[in-house]
Amino acid sequence: MMKDRIDLLADILMGAAYSDGHLEGIEKATVTRLLRETQGVPTLPMDLSFRINDFSMDEFKLRETAAAFAKDPPETKRALLQLVAAVHASDSEHDFEEDAYLRQLAGALELPVEAYADLVIHILEEVDLVDSLARVRTAGQPG
Repeated sequence: MMKDRIDLLADILMGAAYSDGHLEGIEKATVTRLLRETQGVPTLPMDLSFRINDFSMDEFKLRETAAAFAKDPPETKRALLQLVAAVHASDSEHDFEEDAYLRQLAGALELPVEAYADLVIHILEEVDLVDSLARVRTAGQPG
């Protein structure tokens, strides 16, 4: 019988909700909705609701919690990152702290960057932007 990791999943998702330093109501509602949908239930069991309400980012250990998912296939690890990204997107803000959390989780899961690159912020170097600007500026003009 496979061990149900719903409590650990809840912790990772709540960590995602708190990763930018504060909890938005929509983020908590998204965590609850995702966990309900995962279990196929209209309401969460009481113990899981308490776990969400009592979650403390100060006591949460991302690497230790992620270890329970470390042996999963890459598709399952990516699915976990997609759930985290959904929590981050729920408040319509995407910031560097949330991005760092997703990257830390991916690192703990030993996923290569190319497996989740579409889920994180990419910073373009100004040198690249200057080259792009020059190309755009002169595109289609006779040389």
